[in-house]
Amino acid sequence: MKFTTMDELDATPGLLTVWRAVPRGAPVGAGEAGWVADGRAASYVQEAHIVGALAGGRGAERAPAWLASAFELPGADAEALERALLAWIDRHESLRSRLVPADGRGPDGLRRVTLPAGGVALRRDVEGHFESGKLLASRIEEVFDAETDPLAWPSFVFATVEHTDGLTLYLGFDHSNVDGYSILLIAHEIRELYTAATPGTPAELNEVGSYLDFADTERAYAALVHDEHEAVVRWREFLGSGGGRLPEFPLAAGGGPGLPDPTAEAPGEQLGGCDWLLDASTAQAFQSACRDHGGNFLTGVLACLALVSRAEGAEPGRRGRAHGEFRALTPFHTRSDARWTHSVGWYVGVAPLRIPVRGDDTFADVLPAASAALDGASEMAAIPFPRVSELLGKRLRPRFVVSYMDMRRTPGARQWGAWRAAALRSRCLDPDEVYLWINRTYEGVYVSFRHPATEHARLAVSRLVAGTGRLMDRVAGAGAPGRPVDMNDVLLRDLVPARQQEPAPC
Repeated sequence: MKFTTMDELDATPGLLTVWRAVPRGAPVGAGEAGWVADGRAASYVQEAHIVGALAGGRGAERAPAWLASAFELPGADAEALERALLAWIDRHESLRSRLVPADGRGPDGLRRVTLPAGGVALRRDVEGHFESGKLLASRIEEVFDAETDPLAWPSFVFATVEHTDGLTLYLGFDHSNVDGYSILLIAHEIRELYTAATPGTPAELNEVGSYLDFADTERAYAALVHDEHEAVVRWREFLGSGGGRLPEFPLAAGGGPGLPDPTAEAPGEQLGGCDWLLDASTAQAFQSACRDHGGNFLTGVLACLALVSRAEGAEPGRRGRAHGEFRALTPFHTRSDARWTHSVGWYVGVAPLRIPVRGDDTFADVLPAASAALDGASEMAAIPFPRVSELLGKRLRPRFVVSYMDMRRTPGARQWGAWRAAALRSRCLDPDEVYLWINRTYEGVYVSFRHPATEHARLAVSRLVAGTGRLMDRVAGAGAPGRPVDMNDVLLRDLVPARQQEPAPC
């Protein structure tokens, strides 16, 4: 499944209908009719997201922050689809809940109200026929931008496009509702419910827990964490070793005008892209090579990133960057119990990474350091990042993030190609953030990325992505059956001569 922005999507034109959730039976202007007071607290990430939205104003004054799923359904049975969507909303309680600003700050500054199962209806509004896929995608993006407001309910909206091949369904959610893995779950779940509603066979879906229960549990656990907790001490040490700042993109100081000033307050436009790194067979060879030398796929990816960032001329003495280290933040899921495995919600924490790398290091040298850098990282990520900021007394904002996800483990992953499934993200405004999302599918491994809209940033990210793909391919060759190569032959210097080559786009 490709993870990209709406303007990169190959949308099939057709008749567009927008589907909006409303409280069932509540007349227009009924206010809080149907909503029930709910004592479960907001999760820390939800609270930080909503408080940030309140500070940023409403509507056009605030940049959207949505995630979306798009995929095709067989036929165009609107009534069956409505039953499927309502059953899916009933299945995931967080979509029937909202957080309302109240007086004060902190968990007491937001109160939760929730609609019961069966308490949601859907209203359909036909927008008309679009002959152009680009214009259609642009219109859907406008709808998502306008109607995924974290300060309102619903903070999600659906759209269907009827065309000669059937029906394409688009579902957009403010980030407070979902994380990236939630987006991957949607196509399989709704197709199962749609098939069952047509009528067909019963939907084969696992029971799921409620994100509201998780949020309440997380809040209670995080309240027990103190400023001398081991994870908080490690965060403090990480900040101290970086001059009191979180990591920035490692190639930012590579000559010419750099990335925008990290201290700038005004947000800037971001651009993104998507490049394949490895095909499926080479990805398997890369994994085998990493395991043979004491690592795994993720530690291998991180070792390659560390080596390439060093090879491409990162300057270790610049402000905020410790000498000889690759530094980044990386997300981990917080689905710590089986009941959260297929639950829709924002189950993500982040942990800091420090990987020592010297100019003459090989992949074999750096792989153990990458493994050591991840030691205890998932436990650190279990403490919400806003809680860590609170305990450290600092306003922290991630600026360089490297994410890895093995999408093959997701229900329905083998069918995504046939379903024309895609994961989408909103455009972003930020002066200095760089995000890399490295995803493994049955087709291979690709990286989706975004960065400031400057030529220097584009070239710097392109160099890191291209070099990482080449080194991963080289490591895979070293470990491939019939091609025995000493891992110490995978040298740093081998990357530099071909640095301007770029991988094929997704």
